[in-house]
Amino acid sequence: MSRTVRLETRGKVHDLREIFDSLNKRCFAGKIRARITWGLRRKPGRKPRSQNSIKMGSYCFIDKLIRIHPSLDRKFVPRYFVEWIVFHEMLHEKHGLRIRRSYGWPYRRYRFYRSFHPAAFNAEEKEFEHYERGKKWEQKNLNRLLVY
Repeated sequence: MSRTVRLETRGKVHDLREIFDSLNKRCFAGKIRARITWGLRRKPGRKPRSQNSIKMGSYCFIDKLIRIHPSLDRKFVPRYFVEWIVFHEMLHEKHGLRIRRSYGWPYRRYRFYRSFHPAAFNAEEKEFEHYERGKKWEQKNLNRLLVY
């Protein structure tokens, strides 16, 4: 059962609905049913602050909801980078959540692990048209994204 979430797809620079619809048509044959929105934005009047890490996007399996970090809605962030992040989150719906069993040393019993990025997921992500370009841009610009 999905929770009620106010969806904000139109950003100051990037329109997540347009990006999502385009990717869904081009890459997923229109089969992805997730909703998409920007994450919570900094309150007006608050100064930007530096963070140590950033979660660019997330996918909630229960709500079928993709959230994209609002730090990506800035002029210096190219569309192809946002597309890559949205594509990654859309892959979560396609591949689902895998539970794998592993014999857990030293306790000599089975343990269960959630696998969010199985091999097929990673392989498909690497086939995305902007994968290499996006990785390079991220490495070069991560420090700029961390100030939000």
